[in-house]
Amino acid sequence: MKLRTEKYAFLALAVAALVLPLTPAVANPPSAPRWHVVVSSSPHIPQDVWFAGMGNNTDRWTSGGSICLNQLAQGFPNGEQVTMLLDIVEGGIIGQDGSPVQPGAYTFPGITEPTFDYTVTSGTSFYVMLDAYVVQSSLSTFPQGATFTFMFMWDFDAGRSDRHVVLWLFDGDEFQPFLNEGIMMANVRLLP
Repeated sequence: MKLRTEKYAFLALAVAALVLPLTPAVANPPSAPRWHVVVSSSPHIPQDVWFAGMGNNTDRWTSGGSICLNQLAQGFPNGEQVTMLLDIVEGGIIGQDGSPVQPGAYTFPGITEPTFDYTVTSGTSFYVMLDAYVVQSSLSTFPQGATFTFMFMWDFDAGRSDRHVVLWLFDGDEFQPFLNEGIMMANVRLLP
């Protein structure tokens, strides 16, 4: 019995040696510099959004995050109403990295924040487009299992800063102004 077990162990090692590469696999470097992005609440200003990622629109993005609509969100009562998981699919400076909306002035409604006019400016406005998957929901507007595409936007400032952020929603044809998010923390860097 011992000899048979040793044969199987030797056979397993031989197969593993053939399957595993002789040299370590190395990923190709990115073809363009990568954005490193973190968005969350500003100090002393509760929010409902947290996400981070790195990437570019050529090599793709690696990211994660969530939107939790609860008592911290504008216009929602106590208790968890909606939880969405987020993945960055595109981002960068308008006009340089992409143009999901045209430059110009847009009005973003507020709930607890006031209505806000934001001017999208080529070379200045920074955007992060996200796919959002609804994990749980008690609201018919965001049914569980549905997916949405959102876009957060603010005036670019390298490094960590508190920025006025607006939120867009893709309605199937184009992005529409959805919400004035107010002041949020954005940490953005472009690295090789």
